[in-house]
Amino acid sequence: MNADLGTVTSNVFARWGWKCVPFVTLWWTLFWPIGLVWLVLSLIAHYRKADRSRAARAERRARQLLSYYPPRWRMRYGEEFVETVRRAILDGHGGLRLELNVARESTVAWWETDRRAFATLSCWCLCWLPLVAQSLAPLGIKLSGGSYRGWFLALFVPGGFQWLVVGIMFSVGVVMLAAAVRGLPTLRATGA
Repeated sequence: MNADLGTVTSNVFARWGWKCVPFVTLWWTLFWPIGLVWLVLSLIAHYRKADRSRAARAERRARQLLSYYPPRWRMRYGEEFVETVRRAILDGHGGLRLELNVARESTVAWWETDRRAFATLSCWCLCWLPLVAQSLAPLGIKLSGGSYRGWFLALFVPGGFQWLVVGIMFSVGVVMLAAAVRGLPTLRATGA
């Protein structure tokens, strides 16, 4: 049996699903020092077990970059992409420019292959900005009577419009969250 932290956690979730969340939360709250030591030992064991040759590292990085792309794209172009990226990394061209190019091109690939899944992912990733950071946080500041404005848009507009901006930001965040939840079946169907 593999006793590293990731395997044990995924096995617990696979067996009990979301019913294990209170148990896991209680475990990590009470025994976090033990869990921290376990995590460090698991990472050390994983590092020792991994092949650290230059070719193996290039292969792992190419596979990781391939995971940025949508599933249909990976099935069609995956092996060719991995080989090209692996060669580029081994030739010394695997820096930040390669990472940024892959991020840009994978975004385009997501957009071209499945726009609805791309919109769902975007809403999941960004809905917290208007919902929490631009509506709930300024709401708390306004209700508590604080004067700190920070980067909260609502607190920079004139006094009469601040509540309106908080309401608009809250509405935008809720709409984005609802769109993300509504798009979950599409996202699952694409295999993302």
